[in-house]
Amino acid sequence: MRRRSFFLTLFAGNLLLLGVVLAVSYTISYRYLNERYRERQIQHQRRLTRAVAHDLERLWPGPTEDLSPEQRQAVHSHVRSLATGLEPARLTVIARNGEVLGDSEADPAQMLLHNTPDRPEVLAALDGREGLDIRTSATLDTNFRYFAVPLRCDGEARAAVRLAMPVTAIVEGRGFIWRALLWSALAALAADLVLGLLVSWIWSLPLRQVTRAAAKLASGNLAARASPRGSDEVHRLAVALNQMRRNLAGQIQTAEGQRQNLETIVSNLRSGVMALDAQRRIVLMNHTAVELLAPGEADLVGKHVQSVVRIADIIDLLDQADVAGSANRQIEFEREGRRHTYDAYAALLARTANRDAIRALVVIRDITDIARTAQMKAEFVANASHELRTPLATLRAAVDSLTSVEPDDADAVTKFAAILDRHVQRLESMTSDLLDLHRVEQSRTPLHLEDVALDDLAEWARGQYRPKAENKNVAFTVETGDGDFLLSTDRTLVQLILQNLLDNAIKFTPTGGRVTCRFALRESKVSLAITDTGCGIPQEIQERVFERFFQADPARSGDGRVRGTGLGLAIVKHACERLGATVRLDSTVGHGTTVEVVVPVRR
Repeated sequence: MRRRSFFLTLFAGNLLLLGVVLAVSYTISYRYLNERYRERQIQHQRRLTRAVAHDLERLWPGPTEDLSPEQRQAVHSHVRSLATGLEPARLTVIARNGEVLGDSEADPAQMLLHNTPDRPEVLAALDGREGLDIRTSATLDTNFRYFAVPLRCDGEARAAVRLAMPVTAIVEGRGFIWRALLWSALAALAADLVLGLLVSWIWSLPLRQVTRAAAKLASGNLAARASPRGSDEVHRLAVALNQMRRNLAGQIQTAEGQRQNLETIVSNLRSGVMALDAQRRIVLMNHTAVELLAPGEADLVGKHVQSVVRIADIIDLLDQADVAGSANRQIEFEREGRRHTYDAYAALLARTANRDAIRALVVIRDITDIARTAQMKAEFVANASHELRTPLATLRAAVDSLTSVEPDDADAVTKFAAILDRHVQRLESMTSDLLDLHRVEQSRTPLHLEDVALDDLAEWARGQYRPKAENKNVAFTVETGDGDFLLSTDRTLVQLILQNLLDNAIKFTPTGGRVTCRFALRESKVSLAITDTGCGIPQEIQERVFERFFQADPARSGDGRVRGTGLGLAIVKHACERLGATVRLDSTVGHGTTVEVVVPVRR
């Protein structure tokens, strides 16, 4: 239903109210003026009648019954002369016996005597009182108002002087009053029309402004303000609306702040969070959840979870949560050739009337590294036990053999002593490597930074490994492009990296080969590259050489006796992580290997 305009309603109400007021005022005014007009007419008629009676009393000849025809004619003529200028009034003089002695309109002789003395006003005048009556004249067939006063002579009412005025003349005056009032009412109504429009517009303007401000607020424009003008009620309405705007803005700002804080928290969680509605459409999915469940996808909100998540175990987890209320499991799957392990938890929330409300919540944690670490620890224990069992078993066998060797059998003693020495060295090397690995894995131990010159590192490398290389007939060179450059780093970790890389390079380079160590400055980083011409590492195992205890097939080196602990490159990897360095391996089977470590320059 269409609502009427407040302006038109106010204007129509004002116009109707003023119309009623004008009608009532017009009626009261007309009656009052009519009554006043009638009273003034009667007063005027009374004064005229009294004036005529007074004038006739001064000229009256005597008793009425003694008047001669000449006197009667003189009275009649005097009455006519007095009535001159009183038109349309009619003046009549009536004797006590009802005889008309003078009349301004008719001949007294022709007037009926029996119709005159019974008139109420005449009877009152002949009785010595003033008389008034309104009736239709039998002579002129016109409504007249008759006013009669006594004509006294010697203190006695001798005759009645009557002045008759036609009611039509009075009505005509009253019509003038009516027309004047009507035109005045019409003029007042027109003025009211204009004034009502103006007043209604002025009165409704503040309300329209408040309405526009409320409409802007309803549309979300919280900058809109209502102007507190107009009447007290409108002023209070505008003030209340502005107060509501401030409160609403404050609440929205608080809610927006809380929403942003929540979004910031959820977005920065290391766990993936996914919220679903009752139809399993995605309501919320943070960045971590996208990376874990739907990498590369965009605009996921509103999509069904099955069209986004390609991991069947997640859907099974949601089905379990629908039945049990919550579910938790570890999920393992392969993506792009890599094994992933997730810890997934799904919970069913209370149902609400809002269909778009969150119905299910899924929290995903990527525990691939944790699972791999646990697996690595298990493998480390197994590998360490295996690596320790071999030399220990050899040592036990050698010791047992020594107990059965004759004291004078020097060759056997020398043989078993060599075996014991070799495996003891292997145990010592493994113990040393395990201690080095433990030390570089202790991230809580602070770095001991100092200025290290590249020339010093070069001299240290030459002094430590040139003799070893020469003993194996392997050419060993150290190249420094910026020898005087100072590198702020942990000397022990850098030397540990070089130690393990150079040990491996010399160990796996055959006789007549070459090992080159290059130190070079690259912008704000220092490159430490060790290149050998050894057997090389197959492509398929290059990613695993940095694992603990992993060793390539000794047969590839051409010498089955060449065997390390399998911890050297693992130590290099963890030492690089402590220094914030990067390590890169480039190897070709039969052509050699290059391992480059890029260390940042610290200041």
